[in-house]
Amino acid sequence: MTDQRFHGVSIGTRSCGVNTLLASICNFCVANEQPITRRSHARVWFRVFYLLAAAGFSVVAHAQPIVAVAASYTTRGNPTTAIPAPDGRYVFVSVTNVDSPNFAGPDVAAGRRSNVISGIEVFRSVGWHNKLKPIAFVRIGGKGANGMTLLHGGRTLVVGVGDDGVAFLSVDDLKSGRGAPLLASQGDGAGTFDVVATPDGRYVFSSNEYGLIQGQRGNVGVIATHINANGRVTHPQTLGQIPTGDVVPSLALSPDGSRLYVASELVPATQPPPIAGADNPQLTKHDCVQRQGSPPRWNGFITVLDVAKALSLDHDAVLSRVASGCSPVRIDESADQSALYVSARGDNVILVFSPHRLESDPDHAMLRVLPTGGTAPVGVHLFGADRYLAVADSNRFASGSGTLAILSASGSPGTPPLQVLQERSFPRNISRSADGSTLYLTNYNSRTLEVIRVRSGSGRT
Repeated sequence: MTDQRFHGVSIGTRSCGVNTLLASICNFCVANEQPITRRSHARVWFRVFYLLAAAGFSVVAHAQPIVAVAASYTTRGNPTTAIPAPDGRYVFVSVTNVDSPNFAGPDVAAGRRSNVISGIEVFRSVGWHNKLKPIAFVRIGGKGANGMTLLHGGRTLVVGVGDDGVAFLSVDDLKSGRGAPLLASQGDGAGTFDVVATPDGRYVFSSNEYGLIQGQRGNVGVIATHINANGRVTHPQTLGQIPTGDVVPSLALSPDGSRLYVASELVPATQPPPIAGADNPQLTKHDCVQRQGSPPRWNGFITVLDVAKALSLDHDAVLSRVASGCSPVRIDESADQSALYVSARGDNVILVFSPHRLESDPDHAMLRVLPTGGTAPVGVHLFGADRYLAVADSNRFASGSGTLAILSASGSPGTPPLQVLQERSFPRNISRSADGSTLYLTNYNSRTLEVIRVRSGSGRT
């Protein structure tokens, strides 16, 4: 994205169409050649803003806006995650409760329902202004469609599908509005939510929120994809699960692929494992409330696993466990692996850890706490060469809309958000385009996909 400024008004534009836009403005000025008066000046500016609005550009009256909503699109169901294809021409959105009302019950009860339709809604970019058009919906067959990732080469989409485990779908089939998912079961009542893949695409890890193993609720699934030379998966194989805690909503892979970070919302009530950070009152608590009216519980934690050992299901794959405040739910790591960002939903903050200290000195791994300025932060994503952190303040357990907060990734505890955008109901997950120019935000309860343009810096993908 380029950034054009006129009289202090910052205008977010796309690279395609910028020359056409400026030529139109200049032609108008030439055609109206006359002494500049207050009236003619106003006419020129009216024309400028008219052309911008007609072209779908976003005008923000900030001195230096970081992001701006370019467009909002309605989805057929509750959207959890949006992932663009590598070429940027398609966007895949996981949707649940398709053509049915929102489900108001607890997450653990969602998988017990019948007659629930979920799947992948496919959008295609059309026209020079890159608007998205819904072109297909591919039903998965399970009751949930949650976190997603693309395997190496971008030919296979992987989806966490609740109690049905993990689904693998051909990207080419999805683009054509068809596809039969290949499923890798994670056990009864697994509640699989998030998925990540190793850089070579040979393995997938899944966060199984409620899966029982070794008497413990919540685990990480390990799946061999058996990906072929064409980037397709024909027979995924579940190798096993690793117990990691109580309610496991998400996980993240380090940029070099050597470490897996797992979020657990609660310390197990019985036989809790050793967890670092017990002396830090910002990390270890006993008054965490999952939702209004529920009893207070202990804090959650993050687990660090050695990927090579996890793939072999070694008992010593767990390198450390560190307390992470009330309900840690999402994780993102900087490209240089100097900082790990964790959204503590129940504390309304982002916890920043040193990945190195998580292993060498876990009791003192926390670097700082960043307030989000909103309520119940969920999705987090670094962008702009990792200078900024986008946070979806979901306001999940209260009435009213949420917000998208833009934080300085290196900010201090007293630093307020750099920018806040008002969003719809339950903004949930954030993803990025391959070139770093666009953020995709899903608003779960209001069933919309927000396409958000990034002003500066492409950062990592």
